[in-house]
Amino acid sequence: MVDQIVELENNRSYVILDKTVLDNRTFYYGLRLDANEEPTNNYLFFEEIKDNADTYLDPVVDESMKGLLLTSFTVNYLNNVYDY
Repeated sequence: MVDQIVELENNRSYVILDKTVLDNRTFYYGLRLDANEEPTNNYLFFEEIKDNADTYLDPVVDESMKGLLLTSFTVNYLNNVYDY
C-alpha cells in the first residue's frame, strides 16, 4: 500500500508514505493531497482494519498512539535516509 493513493469516506485523498507494525497492528503514515492531487502540509496516521474480506484505514485519534507512531516513522525515515 506504500506509495499508493487512497481516498477516505470524506473524499479526501492521501498518498501513503510509510508503513509500520506495532503490537501486531499495521499503521500507515499518509500525506493529504488536494483536488489536483498535489501534496499539502497535512499528514495523518492510519490503522489498517480488517473486517472479514474488507480492509479499510481508520485515522488514529489517540494522542499517545500518535506519539508512538511518530517515533516509529521517524526511525524508519532515518534508516532510509542513511541507506544512501
